[in-house]
Amino acid sequence: MVTLDNNASFSPSRAYLNRVATAVPEHECHQSFLDHLEQILPAHRASRLRRIAAHAGIERRYSVLPTLIGPTDSKAYYRPGQFPSTGQRMETYREHALGLAMLALERLALSSRDKQEVTHLIITSCTGFYAPGLDIDLVRHGGFLPSVHRTLITYMGCYAAISGLRMARDILRSQPQAKVLMVNLELCSLHLQQEAPMDRMVSYLLFGDGCAVSLLSCDPEGLELIGFHSMLGLDAIDRMSWMVQDKGFEMTLDKEVPQLIQRLLDQEKNALFQRVQPSDFGHWAIHPGGRAILDSVQSGLGICESLMEDSRQVLKDYGNMSSATVMFVLESILRRSGQQAPASGLSMAFGPGLTIESMEFCSVRT
Repeated sequence: MVTLDNNASFSPSRAYLNRVATAVPEHECHQSFLDHLEQILPAHRASRLRRIAAHAGIERRYSVLPTLIGPTDSKAYYRPGQFPSTGQRMETYREHALGLAMLALERLALSSRDKQEVTHLIITSCTGFYAPGLDIDLVRHGGFLPSVHRTLITYMGCYAAISGLRMARDILRSQPQAKVLMVNLELCSLHLQQEAPMDRMVSYLLFGDGCAVSLLSCDPEGLELIGFHSMLGLDAIDRMSWMVQDKGFEMTLDKEVPQLIQRLLDQEKNALFQRVQPSDFGHWAIHPGGRAILDSVQSGLGICESLMEDSRQVLKDYGNMSSATVMFVLESILRRSGQQAPASGLSMAFGPGLTIESMEFCSVRT
């Protein structure tokens, strides 16, 4: 049994994101999705969506589904007049979530001893639910102790990973012997809607499936988590939403969201940059919600293009994977930061609210 030192000093400890591993399903679906749009949409709408996709900055997306769209007599998941119910989609989530999480966990390469030392498990997901859930499945099949403290962060959308990192930091600052495992898993491809307005159809061009698994501790390795800042634009709460409906989850993604994010950042600049300026950061981990969002943040904060490469590459290779996406960006930064001089960084992710969650961090030379 893992025990925490309850007699430790209350002086806050430093918390670190030590390692990140990522995984996507085997089925690449972006071009196939675009090629088969006429199966479910009128030709003029399908053509318009393909024109939009050509400028989205995305080349690949992945899905747990072997075939997304097909004719009525095919084995595709989405067929004209035969789209799955919410219950069917949740069953598909349950069938595939553990396998993808285990693949990412395997790539994290924890030893049996490492797993036994994990004291806290945090899971973020907004694309599926079941109970007993993914947390318990991971304990059963992942080699963790049944006494691990489990927390599910659900339905916070793309910014949930930043919320999970903030929770992990709070745990570690008060319990320096703790080891936190965070899992960010999203199966966004399960929520395509046939009869949807154009803004919703555009969102389906962006999203894919993916998982990130991270280890956090007080061991000085990786990225030190310095601080967090939350921003909430209450005058724009209806511009981005994620609702459970009879035929799956339905997203509202207003075309003005990039501009609204930029406006909220302008309003919050003084609070966000009290001690440092945007030019002081050597790393930027911006959630690639879409090309327009990245362009808007880059322009609004004056970030040079070379510091946006990690975010743009993740968007190009995987699309938007909701809460997992920013961790793919942080994995990329972690991969090379050990060979560079320590540098400060800022991460941001966006979601319903309209919400911006940010995290200041600093790389550690190993």
